Amino acid sequence: MLRNIKIFAVLFLSLVLWRCKQRYDSPYQPPVKGYLVVEGFIAGNAPTQFTLSRVIRLPGDSTIPAVTHAKVQVEGTDQSVYPLTETTAGVYTADTLPLNPAIRYRLRIATTDGSTYLSDTVAYRTSPPIDSINWIQDNNGVTIYANTHDPANATHYYQWQYAETWEYQSAEYSNFKFVANFRSNGKDSVDRRADSEYVYTCYQGDQSTSLLLASSIKLSQDVIYRQKLLVIPPASVELSITYSVIVTQYALTQDAYNFLSLMKANTESLGSIFDAQPSQLRGNIHNLAHPDETVVGYISAGTVQRQRIYINRYQLNNWGYSFACNMPDTLVYDDPNGKFVDDILKSGQFIPLDRAYGPFGFIGWWANGAYCVDCRVHGGTTKKPSFWPY
Repeated sequence: MLRNIKIFAVLFLSLVLWRCKQRYDSPYQPPVKGYLVVEGFIAGNAPTQFTLSRVIRLPGDSTIPAVTHAKVQVEGTDQSVYPLTETTAGVYTADTLPLNPAIRYRLRIATTDGSTYLSDTVAYRTSPPIDSINWIQDNNGVTIYANTHDPANATHYYQWQYAETWEYQSAEYSNFKFVANFRSNGKDSVDRRADSEYVYTCYQGDQSTSLLLASSIKLSQDVIYRQKLLVIPPASVELSITYSVIVTQYALTQDAYNFLSLMKANTESLGSIFDAQPSQLRGNIHNLAHPDETVVGYISAGTVQRQRIYINRYQLNNWGYSFACNMPDTLVYDDPNGKFVDDILKSGQFIPLDRAYGPFGFIGWWANGAYCVDCRVHGGTTKKPSFWPY
């Protein structure tokens, strides 16, 4: 649930972050190994996942050190224990846990350096369903928002996260590929692509990083209407063909909401004398041997609600996205020794598109730069997601 903590952890520990051009060197430094960062949610109707990492010193690079080979388990006040398995470095998961809504739960972490961390027990919170995920298009682009309500008037505190996926295409279509040692004489050449080798259509994704929170505590009814989740700017690639977003909704306790609200204020609203001043964040996770040690994160438990929507470019009004190749196609002549193929195609910077013919027949291949031809160059993958609508 708190995967965006890793983005905020270093900012919080610096205590002051001014949005100015002058470099700021924080006098505050965490321990050499870095404070523990715990991100996740104890879920009763979906897989439970926690990510363990460490904050880095300022100034630092973008590499967040994962906490590996730890022993992580969920514990209930009914003496139930559910161990989590490390599936990738620093990521610990368990299938849907048979949690009891009447029981309180906590997280225990034992790291390889001999430290044991234990969260406070937390109440199991049941999230009401998401009423709808909708969108509107205006001059700012496409705004996606959520609606929900609790007819029992018992939730009041909400958080959302989302994961985006979009389809996009290259500027030019490639029917052929470079193949080393393709000819009978061992020389390189070009061959037609198999169906699984086309690089014209790709899929890419992203996840929310901002803290998306709302409360209905001051309202007469427990209703959240048009909670803004994200804005896709006009002419963006995300909506060039088909776009999907899945939204996850959590019900929070008041303490969890207050913690996340403070984190949001400390990390997203600093920059002028009129903004909230930074405050130290204290979560509900503690080092048993050193209670004063700072641990970044807040453990919550309960159900989650999810809803996915799709947006097709044909639903939009003059979206404006285009991707054209500015480079003209290059003719790669065919010769028995494959010299031109090696000189132009072997590096992978140019990709063959199709056969080229002259007055007397086949003469070689048309090619262009990988930036124009291979959609993977732009960060995506050709593997279609299992949930894609076609």
